[in-house]
Amino acid sequence: MQDITIRQMNFGFPDTIDPIVIAGKPEESYQMLGLSLLLPYLEPYLIRTMKRAHGAVTDPDLAAELMKFNGQEGQHFKQHIRFNDAFKAFGIGFERLEEFEAGLEQDYRRFSETRSLRWNLAYAEGFEALTTAVARASFEQGTDSDLHPAARDLFAWHLIEELEHRTVAFDVYDHVCGGYFYRLAVAAYAQWHMARWIAQVVRYMLGADERVLADHGGLEGRKARTREITARARRDVLPKFLETCSPWYTPHDIEMTAEMRAMARSYSELAVHTS
Repeated sequence: MQDITIRQMNFGFPDTIDPIVIAGKPEESYQMLGLSLLLPYLEPYLIRTMKRAHGAVTDPDLAAELMKFNGQEGQHFKQHIRFNDAFKAFGIGFERLEEFEAGLEQDYRRFSETRSLRWNLAYAEGFEALTTAVARASFEQGTDSDLHPAARDLFAWHLIEELEHRTVAFDVYDHVCGGYFYRLAVAAYAQWHMARWIAQVVRYMLGADERVLADHGGLEGRKARTREITARARRDVLPKFLETCSPWYTPHDIEMTAEMRAMARSYSELAVHTS
């Protein structure tokens, strides 16, 4: 069994947070915010999917891990709602965010209500495979010193828990239904679906924040920073993501480093409650 700890955190988010959470890097900042906006809709969907699968899981150890997976995901989206509320309160406006969020909620409700359990489990694993790759790359890169402390703590805690439960969605899919090609096809759709939504939201928010061009080098500055983000993703994330597409991929082969385990322990010590 994996060492999965449910941590109830009480991050001290300020009432308002500047959406440019990485000083001098508005595009990267808004990509983080786009992901954070996705999670209060995605993670309840993952929880619904796992609850639906629970009755089909006959391995008691895996059933216990499934419940801990749900416990961690439940804590994640609650903290992201608090963080999202803080940056929305900054005063830029973002009037269309409710429209984007409503559409995403409709998508996930439709998936739960009309798609098979196998499809939803494959979608869940598509997300978990991607976040495992991103988490590994993120910890290798290290934390940007200019990242707002509230965002740094939130995302570091979230990513370390993604690594803790990295095997669960994969194992539940394999245990309940399985199938490599099916998993890969639905995972590709899932990753496209999430990336498209985040990209749309990021474009909107970048356009709504006049500071992005006015204070950060205009269009040329934006292009240069975007090229840097793309190059870093190709170098650091893409190889790890491609590993998840292999027929021989299993997240059980991914070990948490001593540094990762130390970080997990530090967040356990900071938690209000653990289980």
